[in-house]
Amino acid sequence: MNRKSIRKLPLLNKSSLIWTVAAVYGLTAVALGALGQHLFGLESGTHEAALFQHAYTYQLIHALLLIWIATQLESGFWVRSAAVVISIGVLLFCGGIYLLVFAGKTAISWVTPIGGSLIILGWLNLVIHGFQKLFKKG
Repeated sequence: MNRKSIRKLPLLNKSSLIWTVAAVYGLTAVALGALGQHLFGLESGTHEAALFQHAYTYQLIHALLLIWIATQLESGFWVRSAAVVISIGVLLFCGGIYLLVFAGKTAISWVTPIGGSLIILGWLNLVIHGFQKLFKKG
């Protein structure tokens, strides 16, 4: 690939990327929610079923949040950084819980609390953005 062909590559549209990540999260959350009851045989009332429900609920809620964030990316650094850390956080947090439910504790179970921390950081970024807008002069 030469320089001219690289220049012809389309620039990555960040809003479309975040929107797509959100849609994939929403799609997989709904599918996993349905499959968890019917295909995976998770018995209602068990610890595994509660963990599974927690994961797909968080995934779905944050998919919706990411769709909204995708419409707000031009608002500034804090919103864009929230999009990144929430996207990664959901993957690690929910993915870690799914892994725990289906495989038990593994060598990478430590990713779950990191994912949860990233989700919290993403919400904090949105709080900072909100305060900046609230106290903006002019």
